[in-house]
Amino acid sequence: MPTTTPRADRRWRTAVDEHQAALAAYLDAAGRISEQAWMQPWAPGKWTPAIITEHLAMVYRTFVQEMRGGAGMRMKMTPFRRRLLKTFLLPHMLFHRTFPRRAPAPREVRPEGNGLPREQALAELRILAEEFAREGERARAAGVQHVTHAFFGPIDLPRGMRLAAVHIEHHTRQLASVR
Repeated sequence: MPTTTPRADRRWRTAVDEHQAALAAYLDAAGRISEQAWMQPWAPGKWTPAIITEHLAMVYRTFVQEMRGGAGMRMKMTPFRRRLLKTFLLPHMLFHRTFPRRAPAPREVRPEGNGLPREQALAELRILAEEFAREGERARAAGVQHVTHAFFGPIDLPRGMRLAAVHIEHHTRQLASVR
């Protein structure tokens, strides 16, 4: 069994707490959207709240699959470009809690359908988020060091958890514009 340090444990716990707070805010915002608005794009040419929620569920499924020893996201770009993004863009995103405008979703987490009805989608998202947190704890205890992101490559587990929180916050801001 790998040993952890108090500092690493605090870093992990902070990342988990950030993720839980971001998820709770998303579920709250999404729960206030009417069924009619749930299936309407949040802005012209954008995803609906139903599709955003499916996208988030797909991200969780992909990370859980990888933490269980399966395939993760396929990496895009050259190793050099991924390293640049991981060195410069990722810290900026985590510090400022933002995502680049028009950043494309990796193919593995890009929904193709119209999404599920609100209550069903939110219940599924909640279950997958809990599974993600449990698998993160299990993976960390088993010595798994990272998850793979299509544009950043391998990311250590605490940063991966923090990126998941920032990602959810990004989509929560989109839901705020739904009427």
